Amino acid sequence: MRYIKNNIVKFSTLVFLLLVVKSYGQETKGNREFYNAKYEPQTGIYHGAGQDKKGFNDYVNAVGQDKMPAIYMTYVNVTSSVKKIQRWGKDLKYALDSLPKGMIPQIGLGFTGGKDTGAGLDKEVADGKYDQQLQAFYKVLLELDRPSFTRIGYEFEGDWNGYSPESYKKIFITISKAFKEKNIKSATVWCSGGGSADFISTEKLMEYYPGDQYVDWWGIDIFSPEEFDNNGLQNFFDGAHEHKKPVMIGECTPRFVGVMDGEVSWDKWFKPFFKMLHDNAGIKAFCYINWDWEYWSNRNGFPWHDWKDARIEKNPFVLEAYKKEMESPLFIHLDKK
Repeated sequence: MRYIKNNIVKFSTLVFLLLVVKSYGQETKGNREFYNAKYEPQTGIYHGAGQDKKGFNDYVNAVGQDKMPAIYMTYVNVTSSVKKIQRWGKDLKYALDSLPKGMIPQIGLGFTGGKDTGAGLDKEVADGKYDQQLQAFYKVLLELDRPSFTRIGYEFEGDWNGYSPESYKKIFITISKAFKEKNIKSATVWCSGGGSADFISTEKLMEYYPGDQYVDWWGIDIFSPEEFDNNGLQNFFDGAHEHKKPVMIGECTPRFVGVMDGEVSWDKWFKPFFKMLHDNAGIKAFCYINWDWEYWSNRNGFPWHDWKDARIEKNPFVLEAYKKEMESPLFIHLDKK
């Protein structure tokens, strides 16, 4: 009997050691899940930035050429004119041509009719009123002929958009099918507004879900510091894992915190942000918005006046701490070779 007990102890110890070794091996690879989604990296987290050309360039100059983001953020609205969508496409191509080869655009595709006023035009888009605009959008992607991510109707549950679940799902499915039929190189991202939309219940959130067969990635946008400790955020990560979908942090910026308070700003927003990235193995991409929000609020007429200055280059403490974080092998920068 003692012999059996001793062998059980030895076997248990061996199993524990094997698990430790396995865990250590995963850590050195970045400790990431892999769901085999479209354009999903096997290990690590894609590093992205934006959300305009100048903001992107200022960010690159701040972090350094050796930490060049792999993702470039851009936006277009389906309810714009065809000419405006075509112009956006030309501007995007010009911007990408000026950047190192291999840059992946991350496109925020909206269906709105106003500036965060809840005037969603999702029903009109779903009913075919903007089919010409959609065709123009598809043409832009075909001409780009490179991998991209499209956050279809991003922040879909936000009251500032005003989308209905049924119209939203219909549009998402239409676009997803078109991508496949036309061999468009874009992964679809189902992107929640998260804390900005008050972390609605999983049941209500899933009313907007078009189905696993149409969704490549789950996405969520993160802004205010209190969002990091909200159960709704972890519920979202858990849901993505259950559906076997990688997560993209489609937009993130230190809202109401900014960078100007240095170490205080870092501890309040950046420190928990990077902890979240490290602690959640399903996160495979993030995109930082390097903006002075008051400037852009005044310029574009959106209600962002108190979001503060999020430009990492504007505070030496934040900049150095941020650059140090980005040296981690967890983050995937653009390989310029």
